[in-house]
Order: sequence, then C-alpha cells, then structure tokens
Amino acid sequence: IQVQRRHNRSAEHSPIYDFCHEKLRNLVYDEITLARRRLLHRRIAEALVTRLRGQREIGTFASQIARHFQSAGNRETAAQYFLQAGEYARGLYAHIEALVHFQTALSLGHPDATYLHEAIGDLHTFLGAYKAALNSYKAAETQDIPAHICARLEHKQGKVYERRGRWEEAEEHFATALALLDQIASTEEQAHIYADWSLSAHHHSQIEQALDLAQRALDLAEGTNDTRAQAQAHNMLGILANSRGDMTKAHFYLERSLELAEHLQDASIRAAALNNLALACKANGDIVRAITLTETALALC
Repeated sequence: IQVQRRHNRSAEHSPIYDFCHEKLRNLVYDEITLARRRLLHRRIAEALVTRLRGQREIGTFASQIARHFQSAGNRETAAQYFLQAGEYARGLYAHIEALVHFQTALSLGHPDATYLHEAIGDLHTFLGAYKAALNSYKAAETQDIPAHICARLEHKQGKVYERRGRWEEAEEHFATALALLDQIASTEEQAHIYADWSLSAHHHSQIEQALDLAQRALDLAEGTNDTRAQAQAHNMLGILANSRGDMTKAHFYLERSLELAEHLQDASIRAAALNNLALACKANGDIVRAITLTETALALC
C-alpha cells in the first residue's frame, strides 16, 4: 500500500506520513482488529491532549479528541470532550454543531444530564424548535435538582410559551418560577422573570398588569444592582409607554435601557433596546434616527 510522505516544516518533528487515497485509508482501517483500532484511537487522543495541554486553542480540537476517545471505547472521557466541544461551538454561535456535540455527550452518559438537557433546550430555542426546547427543559426537571435551577427551567419554559403566543401557559410558568424563588428567599432572578412576564401580559393585552410587573422588575433590579435586569426593565417600561402614546416616558426609559446595555457583554439586550427605541422614534416622526438605530440593531443580530 502506497503511503505518501508529507513535508513537515518543523525540523524538530519527525516526517508526517499520510495515505495518498482515502480508499486506501479505509481499506487499512477495516483490516485492523477492533482491539488494535481502539488502541490506536486512544493513543491519538492522548497525544492530542498532551500536545495541547495548557494551550487556549484546545477548544478547536475538542471534537476531534472526543471522537477518538469515543472510537477507543472510552465513553466517559469522550463525553467530557464532547461537552467541551459543544461549549466551544456555542461560543461561536454554531448552534447546530453545538447541539450535536451536547446530544452526543448526553448519549454517552455524561453525569451532568441536567446541564446538558438545559443547554440543548437553549439551542433548540435559538433555532426556533420550540417543542423540542420544551421537551429538553422538562427532561432537565426530571433530575434531582435544587430549587433555583428548577426555577430557571420554569422561567425558560415560560419564555418559550411566550414566543409561541401561548400567554396563559407562559404566565403559569413565570408564576411557578417566582414561587420557587420565594421558597428559598432568592431575588437574583426575580427581576428578569417579572420583566418577561410583563412582556407576556403586554402581548396578552393585560396593560395594567404588564405595567405593574415591569415596575416590580425595575424595583428589584435596582435593589440588587443588576445592570442587565435594569436594562431589561427599562426596556419593558419603554415599550409600555410607547404603546400608550406617552413618548416622553418611552424615550426616557428606552434611552436609559440602551445606556445600560452598552456596559453589558450581551448583544441581545442592546439589540432589543435599539429596536424598541427605533420604534419610539418612528412613532414620534424621527424617521432618520429610527433607520439608524434599526440598522445598528440588525448589525448586532
């Protein structure tokens, strides 16, 4: 069988050899015994891990290492690297690739099933697969988890139902999430839940309830000094003011939301503030600024 020598620019390393045709590679691979095949996969995985130890770019090779450990029959270690590969892909907004990695880690028996189910649900939400997202969040809740994580999952289910226009179901999940947080005297996430519930009530034409919930969100956010929650609450109050035609308050709240969002590493919060401020500018007749704000929001998206 012909083997092609590839030039290695680094004089410190041995020459690299590769097959000159993929069919030759497949033939040799198929002829190797399973035990030998697993041994070679394990050696490759370990060599990659050793070579990349302490280097930041290991994330780019995590899926390759995971597949070699999987082929070597080391399911536990493969699952850990598939999780790492999923996180790396998710950080690059490669949602489909991240989804496959997380699902593989879960199928290989990764011990943190709750985290993986939740991460898979988040990705399904991004991709618009809302039924699959709800199933994943519900699967996460079947695990033995503390109340604050259960509350977070209930909150996320509420947001999915809100996206689907099922306001009453959304509000049921928001109420459940808040009740769970009340049991453990936790206020950290409550402002975000109240803001999301306010949006659902607004879409459900429950204007007074939406205003009350948004104000609660702002009070809690300011009490805990949560910049993200403050930006979200101001954004919601701006939306409500705009819907009532109170343009002075709409601009005040939305400008403040945008100002707060500028200090966050969260493009979605800033894009929302830009978009809603653009709508307020449009309603006020300032079309030029509305277009500029919308273009900036679209660039972030």
